[in-house]
Amino acid sequence: MEIKMRKTWNAILALTLSLTICSNMCSGMTVRQLGTYSNADKEKVTYRITKESNQQINMNNKPESPYWFPNELLEWNPSDEKNLSLYQSNIPLKERVTKSKLTPVNKTQQKDFQVAALSIMNASTSGNAPHGLNKFDANTFSYWQYIDKLVYWGGSAGEGLIVPPSADVIDSAHTNGVPVLGTVFFPMTEHGGQIKWLDDFLVKDANGHFPMVNKLIEAANVLGFDGWFINQETQGTYDAPLTKKHAQLMKEFVYEFKNKAKDSLTLFWYDSMTEDGRIQWQNALTNQNSCYLTGKNGEKGADNMFLNFWWSGSSLLANSKQKAESLGINPYNLFAGIDVQANGVNTRVNWNSFSKNNVPYTSLGLYCPSWAYFSAENLNDFEQKENRLWVNEKGDPSKVSTVSSSEWHGISTYAIEKTTIDSLPFITNFNLGNGYNYFIAGKKVSLSDWNNRSMADIMPTYRWCLTQEGSNSLNPSFDYDNAYYGGNSINLYGTMEKNRHSEITLYSAYLPIKENTTATVSAMATLETQLSLILKLEDGSTEQIKGDNTINSDWTNITFDLSSLKGKTITSIGLDFCQNTKTETVQLNIGRLALENKTETSIDPVQSASITDCEFDDEGLYAGIMLDWEKCKNADFYEIYKVYEDGSKSFLGSTTASAHYIHGLEREQNETISTFEIIPVNKYLNRGKGTTVSINWPNISAPKADFKVSKTLAAPGELVHFTSLCSKNTETIKWTFEGADITSSNEENPSVTYSKEGIYTVSVTAQNKEGSDKKTITGMIQIKKAAKGTLPILSKGKATTASGYVNSNEAPRFAVDGNLQTKWCATGPAPHDITIDLGHEQLIAEVYMAHAEKGNESPDMNTMWYTIETSNDGKTFELVKEVKKNTEKETLDTFKPVKARYVKVTAIKPTQGADTAVRIYEIQVQGLNQ
Repeated sequence: MEIKMRKTWNAILALTLSLTICSNMCSGMTVRQLGTYSNADKEKVTYRITKESNQQINMNNKPESPYWFPNELLEWNPSDEKNLSLYQSNIPLKERVTKSKLTPVNKTQQKDFQVAALSIMNASTSGNAPHGLNKFDANTFSYWQYIDKLVYWGGSAGEGLIVPPSADVIDSAHTNGVPVLGTVFFPMTEHGGQIKWLDDFLVKDANGHFPMVNKLIEAANVLGFDGWFINQETQGTYDAPLTKKHAQLMKEFVYEFKNKAKDSLTLFWYDSMTEDGRIQWQNALTNQNSCYLTGKNGEKGADNMFLNFWWSGSSLLANSKQKAESLGINPYNLFAGIDVQANGVNTRVNWNSFSKNNVPYTSLGLYCPSWAYFSAENLNDFEQKENRLWVNEKGDPSKVSTVSSSEWHGISTYAIEKTTIDSLPFITNFNLGNGYNYFIAGKKVSLSDWNNRSMADIMPTYRWCLTQEGSNSLNPSFDYDNAYYGGNSINLYGTMEKNRHSEITLYSAYLPIKENTTATVSAMATLETQLSLILKLEDGSTEQIKGDNTINSDWTNITFDLSSLKGKTITSIGLDFCQNTKTETVQLNIGRLALENKTETSIDPVQSASITDCEFDDEGLYAGIMLDWEKCKNADFYEIYKVYEDGSKSFLGSTTASAHYIHGLEREQNETISTFEIIPVNKYLNRGKGTTVSINWPNISAPKADFKVSKTLAAPGELVHFTSLCSKNTETIKWTFEGADITSSNEENPSVTYSKEGIYTVSVTAQNKEGSDKKTITGMIQIKKAAKGTLPILSKGKATTASGYVNSNEAPRFAVDGNLQTKWCATGPAPHDITIDLGHEQLIAEVYMAHAEKGNESPDMNTMWYTIETSNDGKTFELVKEVKKNTEKETLDTFKPVKARYVKVTAIKPTQGADTAVRIYEIQVQGLNQ
């Protein structure tokens, strides 16, 4: 199924600050003191709080994670990727603690049971920044402890079929010990699938081998992910059908892939195509699909199979378990599919078909648990939905679900929480990978929205396990307004009774304690609070260790002495809070937790930094800048700053990659040169020597004049609103309105009325010190008594023709049916056009269009560049409007009124990215009947 949806959240932040703090000087390079440094020289340095960024700027050189059609991947050469270092994962797959060493927190959890998530991590196949951008919107999935595999779900007929995971998703998964797989998706014919693509994928060379096998292995190895999920659902047409030969080739392909990749890469097969070459979902392991897992002579095929969704209420999974065991296949290598994309935790499941006595027959495969993100109305809703989906209705994995056998139990009912915490140091800042601000050492350094999931930390294993005394009622959640490092902290809010304890269990671990192991927590609270570290040990004992300080209203670093526990092994980590002043409502924030044997390790300086790409917008006011440098030894990530002539600096981003893209950097007044500093940082927040690079801004040119108007066909006395579209470098504006009540104006967006019927000219002049530009449209405004109020829709139900369409359910007629639940959709190379026959000549003045987002699809699918043309004979068309940079979900384009019978809309660039499919839900031609 193609990716279609995205939910955007906005936060309003209007704060401008400056911050003076203590810094170190490293060989002449000024860096901020946020940890321990080897160089003791200090000086005062002013840091400028980075202001919010312009979310509407879209630079053309923005890097985009790769995706391919089969022939494109066959021709792909990694050395030709100029931004390859941005597309590669920088975090190796971490090993998890073996399940035999883990302790279930409830009686129904099964250690051998697995969970695979087929998740929409980015809302579209194309247009995805490999390490995020300066916007908050991102699916920051954080319940990694419950899954064993992540399938990066993607692919569409309009963008590409072979989709590797973006680098930030790989990094986040690997941090949590989860292998992540790319997707090979052959869509059903109704959704644009073509047998030709399958034929291209399965082509053999002269030696009888599949070149595509080598390319899939190469892509995974070069980009740093862990295998592929193959979903072949293209059934073909009468002229080009799916055949038994395709099935035979696919079986050979699967076995060749596993023979070459061995166990280094996982191959996951979807239960769709049968052995005899039909698309016929079995919903079980059967004689029709087992051939893709094992051969007649025991050859190893795909590692796993995702069983289709329609097993509920039957014995199909019980039979699959028996079938697997008879073939020597581990039943937990089968993943029973549940589709939660539409209804999430309201999805009805017959759990009695899934398990017997709470022991699952197979593992579980969730299709689109990203529902929690895409359906959420706000951050709190997202957090609650994820918790209900992955934990249970009680929001506590230690408590057994008590809902009915058909209601959503929560994944913690069956899946034990996994962990990678088995060696020192373990450090987390509870950073989810996005934020409305950025904090360093508890200080807000940026107001700009951001996301980069590569920077995400390991989140608490248990969400949430609390034991509270008396009337204590602390409620945990994530806080985006306070953080120690990054964008988030844990917030505990509620009532605390004097001298009563609240204990929260955070992490599962198998962590040996050494002689010099220390623990440190950074926290703050509205009331002075005593903090203790709660450690459960492998021998079954529990240790409560008091800190050397109390929490107060500022970020406080509290250290715990673990020397008495040398040689023991921690199995869980928690915190205990107690305040002894009075019973009152309190807010506590936990910003950092570190267990470490701290050693001073030098960080190599940044070398060979350069600007490899720099693009400016047409007015020279915004820039897209690509920085590149060599990886630094002992650096875990890098911070990017803009440096000013007075020595102050502003934070621009952080990244695990050895490259960084600065998107839509706004030029400051009279700025001719911008300098950027790259600073290496390790997990302890120690900083090494950075380096600087600079760009030269272009000369600001004369402005460009343009405007738009709310109505061009209006009645006498109606208010007509004009909006300046003059370039941003305009200093003064002058309007001239022929025949209006106000004939001239210097306002940016004036409104006027016309008292008499007639046809009138409008002009606007834009001027700055470099020159001026004037735009005049003769006859732009037509005043007629009949045009009073909303103009009638002339196009509803009229005849339509188009350059193409996907299927009869997405035909051109659905663009004029007045229903926003239907659409015209066409795939293949752009441009795509649709022509509406109004039946006879009409007076046309405006066209309303509902784009993809209006139909609840991704904003990335909104038509970006399109034209509107009119004609009287249907053959010769005249351009009346061209829009090149649309991002909106609905548009109303007004133009000089024109008499015409035919209206043609052409989607030149159908989406915001590389997707070439057009998706228009409604076109309304508005004017007056003649």
